[in-house]
Amino acid sequence: MAKLTNQQPTSKYSKEMEKRAATSDVEKKRRATAKKTENLRALRLAKEAEELAAKAAKPAKKKRAAKKSGLPDFEREV
Repeated sequence: MAKLTNQQPTSKYSKEMEKRAATSDVEKKRRATAKKTENLRALRLAKEAEELAAKAAKPAKKKRAAKKSGLPDFEREV
């Protein structure tokens, strides 16, 4: 047997209004998330562009020339 609750029976109109309200809440959250994602993407791309420009402006370090002799210093005759 079904359990009775203290809720009043809802009309078809009120059910439809609740459905629309719930749908609009979900849609608002989706739009807010999309907006935040777009802003974060723009910030990330700007940061990456700035880092790339800084890296291009910075001169490359010169590498040291490697020793040509394969012998350690103490075994070489001077």
